[in-house]
Amino acid sequence: MRVSRVDKAKQNLARKMRGARTSTHRKIGPIVATKIIDQFKIARGLGLEIGANTIVSAYWPVRDELDTRFLLQALHEDGVRCALPVLGSKDKMLIFRQWRPGDVLRETRFGLAEPAEDKLCLVPNVLLVPLLAVDFEGNRLGYGGGYYDFTLLRFRLQGERPVIAVGLAYEAQITSNVPHDLSDAKLDWLITEKHVIQFKS
Repeated sequence: MRVSRVDKAKQNLARKMRGARTSTHRKIGPIVATKIIDQFKIARGLGLEIGANTIVSAYWPVRDELDTRFLLQALHEDGVRCALPVLGSKDKMLIFRQWRPGDVLRETRFGLAEPAEDKLCLVPNVLLVPLLAVDFEGNRLGYGGGYYDFTLLRFRLQGERPVIAVGLAYEAQITSNVPHDLSDAKLDWLITEKHVIQFKS
């Protein structure tokens, strides 16, 4: 199978940024896990609309991803309905199940933790997205599976209601240019330990 120039560039960048993320996570991961709550509040003040009826889906952190668990707890306490993504079985479309503090999660493929099948399925208004790299245009480099890209693009094509994609990352994961093509979904916002950025649509 021939690898495209864009895919090869993505692979090269991914190798570089994995190291940058791991190093940063080891140094400041626990600090950023709580600081990101304040950064999220700043984003809300700048126009990221989240109210009591908003459904926010976050990822449950794996390895050296920026830890979202304190943020999820804070959102829940603020009256926000929270969800976690679940890998579907038919295609790359993610589904989302309700999460509350204390819920027992089941470990699935790729080491992911997901809500049980009896949890309510929700459609998020805001999607908190993990990443390896991001640039100042909102282009995101993920892990190569394409689940978030596929899901966001389908949501946006359906056009029933806007779904806002918010990247959560360490500052060290920002790079000048992320290779991308039409199968990649751009972020609407980026939140790091230092900056809150809203990308132009």
